[in-house]
Parts: sequence; structure tokens; C-alpha cells
Amino acid sequence: MKKLIILIIIIFVIASSSTLAFFIWNNNSNQDIAVDLELNGLDAYINYNKGTDVLTGTLLPSTDYSGGISTEIELWKNISAEDRTIYGHIYLDITTIGTNLSNEEALKWAIKSNGEVLNTGNFIGQTEGSYVALDINIPLSTTKQLFQIYIWLDESMEINDNIEGETLSTKVRAEATEVVYPEVGVKYISSLIYYGNEMINNDDPDGNIRYMGKDPDNYVLFNNELWRIIGMFDVKSSLDGPYEKRLKIIRNESIGTYSWDSSESSIYGGCGINDWTQSDLMKLLNNGGYWNKTEDLCFNDKNNATVECDFSDIGVLNEYKNFISDALWNLGFCDGENLKTDDMYNCERSNKNFVDRPVYWIGKIGLLYASDYGYATSGGNKSERNICVNTSLFEWNNNSNCYNNNYLNKTMDYWSLNPRINYTSHSFVITNYNVSINNNALPKGVFPTLYLKSSVQITGGSGTSANPYILSINN
Repeated sequence: MKKLIILIIIIFVIASSSTLAFFIWNNNSNQDIAVDLELNGLDAYINYNKGTDVLTGTLLPSTDYSGGISTEIELWKNISAEDRTIYGHIYLDITTIGTNLSNEEALKWAIKSNGEVLNTGNFIGQTEGSYVALDINIPLSTTKQLFQIYIWLDESMEINDNIEGETLSTKVRAEATEVVYPEVGVKYISSLIYYGNEMINNDDPDGNIRYMGKDPDNYVLFNNELWRIIGMFDVKSSLDGPYEKRLKIIRNESIGTYSWDSSESSIYGGCGINDWTQSDLMKLLNNGGYWNKTEDLCFNDKNNATVECDFSDIGVLNEYKNFISDALWNLGFCDGENLKTDDMYNCERSNKNFVDRPVYWIGKIGLLYASDYGYATSGGNKSERNICVNTSLFEWNNNSNCYNNNYLNKTMDYWSLNPRINYTSHSFVITNYNVSINNNALPKGVFPTLYLKSSVQITGGSGTSANPYILSINN
């Protein structure tokens, strides 16, 4: 009886369990789920309301979303907008969330309509004031559309006992725009930065939108493999062409270890020339076995030894080649070992070169920049992230928060696209702890990186590794 009294009077404390963890879930500080009319410029053309109230309650583990706590909302446009194309967007704002809950993969959400689950995901990385994009760019009609929103705890997963007694408070929010928001090819992560998602940043010198953190929900299914979205960038496809907003993605797993280049260097000794336009690795990714799904000769050690590389299982599938088009890649040379992330970004896009090397390349498949790695950290918190991006990338090994909270930190050393000035045979490498420099002929991990066409859309998924974003293309 004592435990029951505590549950009623102090909602942030819950009766303990010796076997399964569970926690208090409430919405907007003990109020019913409130659907506030917070619209994005088109308040005269959209309506929505809540359905059955959901009161504060205890969330127990269940086999699927139907065993969780749920609410319903209806979304439609006014009759006055019958001839206008209006899109609705449904979000779940996070009022409060326990520290352990924000790291609990078993805590999930789902949104359903007309008997179909539209999207699912978890609350990993969410913080007070952040939000979940449940479903966006919903074509509205004057007929009401019913949506069910679920929050549940997946009992099939290992659940951290430390979530017991923690609280999650949420509020449903709907908004509307008259066009697909904001652009066809990049609508989803644009909406994330627009509403201030904690796992997105746009603080590079050109304001490009990037994912950051230890494991953000930026997984995408491409080439029938898991890739990750680095971010959204203004990219040209030719030197004089217009800029387009395009998603930049990187393969989640390495295709193996290969040299950047293995040709002899005539200056400073060593092997390999750091001219990407002529390098072995560029040819392998864009003309050779990886692009054509065939065997190829790969140089993979400093003695110019070659091996036959069979890419028939991991090369680019024909049906996905249409998702890729040429992009202009900057090849500015960087020098020294005291380069902060912004410094690296600026020199990558500079006209610095060595012995009249090209400062740009137009092609399909490249590598990430060292600055991409730098901007991808979330640090231990916001202030810690500022320390990381304002510390030399070569000194990150002195601050574990910088590399541990970075999804681009891998278990192997791997090549970046960055050549080093004054050394014709050296390029930058991403290590387990920082950015370093290596001889181009040495074998390092290779993670293909590319820009999707601007017409590629995200049409499904929630960005988790279990439910990656699904892509389609309008030709």
C-alpha cells in the first residue's frame, strides 16, 4: 500500500521491480497530451485536434507498440484551402526526459494511420527542448486523417535497470507548409535543423547542415547496405554550374584497407603521390572494380605489392548508380599540425596546392574530409563540443569526449581526401583518436563517400540502424 501511495502523490517515483525496468511517462507536466495550435505560417489552412486523452501513467515493457501508451490526432485542411496544396508535419516535442531514458534503445515511438505504421524510432540522444519528427510532408485534404502515436518499451531488448523511476514528458505539435518542406531532396534533415534538433549542427563557415554525436539517427539504406548521412551541402556538379543542396553519405563499413596511391614520389622520398585526380584509390572507386563490381588490381602496401580485389559483392549496384551524379570536390592542400576544424575546412576549400596540383576534382565517389570528422563530434555537452572544434584535430587524443562522441570515429585508421602541402606523398588519416598524417602507399581503411542527386528523397524509415531511411528518386 505504501508503494501505491508514492505512485499517486509523487509521480516521478515508481514502485520498484526485481526483474524488469519501467518508468513513469507523463505528458506536459501532468496535463493531457495537448495539441497546441503552433503553425508555420499557414494557420488559416490547417486544422487538427486530439482524440482520446492520455493521462499520466506507468509504461511497462511490451511485445510491440500496441502495448504502450498512445494518443490520437486528426489532421486536415480547411475547406477554404480546398484548391491549395497543403502539407502537414507532426512532431513530438520533448518537455523532459531522464538521462538514462535518452540513452535507452528499448524506449521507442511509432506513428500509425489507416492501419499502417508510417514511421518508428527511439529517443536516443533526445534532450529537454528537442523533438522527434514523427511524420512530415503529409498531403492534406479536407477529409480528416486520423493518426495514432505510440510510446512503448520493447521487452525483446535488454533494458537498463537505471531507467526505473525516470520520467518522459512530451507534447504533440503539428505544422503546415504549402510546398514540400523545404526541398524535395533534402526535406527531412532541413526540417531537423529548422527546429533546432540537438543532433544537428550548422556551424561550419558555410552553414552546411551536419549530423553529430556518438550515434545519431542518420542511417540510410543505399546500395543495399547501411550508409550514414554526413549532412546537407551546397554542391556544384561542374566548375561553372549552379549550387544544389545535396545529401552527402558515407558507407558505414569499410570496403577494406588500401593505399591512397602507390606510385613513386620523386620528392622527399617515400611512395605515393597525393594528387587525388591521378591516385590509385580514385581510379579504384570511380573507374575500377568498386564502381564496376569486378575484380581489380589493388596496391595495398608501401612496397607496391598488388593483390586482386574482388568487389563483386560490395561494388555499386546498377540500380543505385542513378542516385549518384558528378560533384565538384575541393582538393585544397592543408599544412601543419595545428589545425582546428574550421581551419581544416577553410584550407580544404582554398587554392593552396603543391607543384601545380589541381585544387578541385569532378567525380562521383570520394572520401570524407578531415573537417567532416571534426564537425561530427558532439563532445560531452555543448560547451565541450565548442572546446573540441576549437582544438587542433591532431590533439583530440587528449580529450576522449571529442572522439568518443563522434559517429565517424571508427575502429580502424582510414583515409580522408585531404592531401598535405609540402609533402608530395602524404595525406591526412582519421585515427581512433584524432587526425594524423601518413604515407600514401600505406594500407588504410577506405569508406566510400558520395553526394546523392538533389532529386533523391527520403521516403521512409526513421534513421536508426534497425530502421534506416529509405531512398527514392524522381528522374
